[in-house]
Amino acid sequence: MASFDKLFSDLVAQEVNAQLAPILSQLQQQSEVIARLGSAFGAPVRRGPGRPPKALGAVKVSAPKAAKAVKVRSSGGQRGCAVIGCPRPARAKGYCAAHYQKYRNLEKTGRLPSDWTPDAAPQSANDVVLPRGRAGAKALAEAKKGKKK
Repeated sequence: MASFDKLFSDLVAQEVNAQLAPILSQLQQQSEVIARLGSAFGAPVRRGPGRPPKALGAVKVSAPKAAKAVKVRSSGGQRGCAVIGCPRPARAKGYCAAHYQKYRNLEKTGRLPSDWTPDAAPQSANDVVLPRGRAGAKALAEAKKGKKK
């Protein structure tokens, strides 16, 4: 009885494979054509996981950046951000959205520079570069110590 079941299942599998083989080969050919067309028109090529291998001998060399003149955008009668060199329009207290968040953070931690005043004039305050990582944590701890005294 077991041999009859095996014989019958093998027969069904052969018939299914015979019927599906032309369809599967046609699908594979169409997917290859689509991949070639996509790469010809600038579609991203699918890669495996991980970083692509670096090209041998490819060295990235960048020229030093020259200082650019910053054009302040002030559309619709809005004034520009108070931070020198920031091209964005002012949103709150004379600062753009990003610099206003920095203003709030500096004010909260007691590190607000004297030229960062509320309602500052456009292009009047020097930008502050905040320390990050371990140096930032150390600066915050020192600011808290100074605030307690």
